Amino acid sequence: MASKVRNVILCLSCLLLFVGPSSSLLETLVQGQEVKDGDELVSAQGNFKLGFFTLESNNYYLGIWYNDNRQRQDNLVWVANRDSPIFNNSGSLTIDDNGNLKISHGGGLPIVLYSGQGGSNTSAVLLDTGNFVLRELNNSEELWQSFDYPSHILVPGMKLGVNRKTGHTWSLTSWRGVVVPDLGVFTFGMDSNHTNQLVILWHDNIYWTSGSLERGHFTSSFSGISDSYYNFSYISNENETFFNYSVETSFTKSPRLVIDYLGRLSDDRGILVDCISRFSGSSKVERCMPAQLPECRSPDDVFYSHFTFMYNDGFKFSESENLTVMDCEAKCLNNCSCVAYASTIEDAQTGVRFGLAHRQDLMDL
Repeated sequence: MASKVRNVILCLSCLLLFVGPSSSLLETLVQGQEVKDGDELVSAQGNFKLGFFTLESNNYYLGIWYNDNRQRQDNLVWVANRDSPIFNNSGSLTIDDNGNLKISHGGGLPIVLYSGQGGSNTSAVLLDTGNFVLRELNNSEELWQSFDYPSHILVPGMKLGVNRKTGHTWSLTSWRGVVVPDLGVFTFGMDSNHTNQLVILWHDNIYWTSGSLERGHFTSSFSGISDSYYNFSYISNENETFFNYSVETSFTKSPRLVIDYLGRLSDDRGILVDCISRFSGSSKVERCMPAQLPECRSPDDVFYSHFTFMYNDGFKFSESENLTVMDCEAKCLNNCSCVAYASTIEDAQTGVRFGLAHRQDLMDL
């Protein structure tokens, strides 16, 4: 009888092993394995996860995020295919026989993340820094890493700067809309004029400057919010020039700096830089570059959000659907007949339709 009980227990144990969680591949992807929708790599200490995700659409992306329960767009740190979304859940991350790292899917050609000097003994590991690294195991050579291709978020260990040997730059680029990861119009990175400061660019024009770095902090103080918790470093040598940063562990367990689709720089505690009022021509925000407006605009002209109907068809042009909400505001301000604008894709905050009128008609709107 005891033997039968023991056999039942052994069989149940075997069954549990076979039907246990199949979505976890630990932290390493090797040749012959795949990460598909529902699968996740988890870093050794459980800090980060890598897998496919979707936002408020049917588009799928490969990304890395903090291993917590926040909504995906609130804990993301990296997006692999932001300009090449997959239109269903057929995505599969693999390392092929030649050591190439790629995303295969049912909608067309693979999205190649790395194609080069790999071989038959190549693997990729998700580190506890949030970095995803492709390595040749025979000589431990690092072939590719996600930290070299940041999206819109900076975490400790990432760089903002330039590799002097290759010319490769490290910078953040905003999303195009609230839930649209496509490349936006704002860039956060090191000033290319080597002024020892960080800048936010809007269409390659200076939008905000950090001021110089002094004892780990910038003179702009990031609007005075949370700056004391950040410690920035500036490193320059014959190989590279860059900024990076660290954060006091008591401040947050999931540090990240985000450049959003409106050009605002924020962390998990709040907004650090907000230059939106610059378009009124009278921005008082420290280090924001005021916009150059036509004579028909007063420095006191501002836009207010208002939910209403546009009583005519408005005006659109060929590029309207690709504009961000900030592009819309700037174009409207620079057109003396424009009195209002609206996003044509409301949830994403992209696309635009302009309302045109004579200034004497404003009171009728």
